Amino acid sequence: RSRNTSFKRKCVVRRTSTHFARAKRREERPKVVEGRPHRRKKDTATMLAAPKTVELKENPSKLLPSELIDKCVGSRIWVIMKGDRELVGILRGFDVYVNMVLEDVTEYEITSEGTKEKHLDQILLNGNNVAMLVPGGMPKPSD
Repeated sequence: RSRNTSFKRKCVVRRTSTHFARAKRREERPKVVEGRPHRRKKDTATMLAAPKTVELKENPSKLLPSELIDKCVGSRIWVIMKGDRELVGILRGFDVYVNMVLEDVTEYEITSEGTKEKHLDQILLNGNNVAMLVPGGMPKPSD
């Protein structure tokens, strides 16, 4: 029985010392400010320092890709897909995902037997599989 009591006393002492240690840590913790946890303040020297600027090389053409595609609306365009397909047609419209509406389309499928051609009146092309766009259409083969 006395052994049991001393064990309990040790546990109580340990709990109390742990309790005091935790309470002390809680006091050191930052308080909640305006309903959100307080963040550590940054060093004022780093806050006052001017942000690093990165110099970018200027684009000599000053033409964004979407602007280039926008200039191609109404003209012939050659679309090279990620697979073994190529399309040539008149671009009627596109969106931010480069989904395109093409008219008077010729689809070229490259196979081991050769190239298969297929004519389509109008299509909606998913831009997810577009690899490259070439304004002006497919170049004519030189014989």
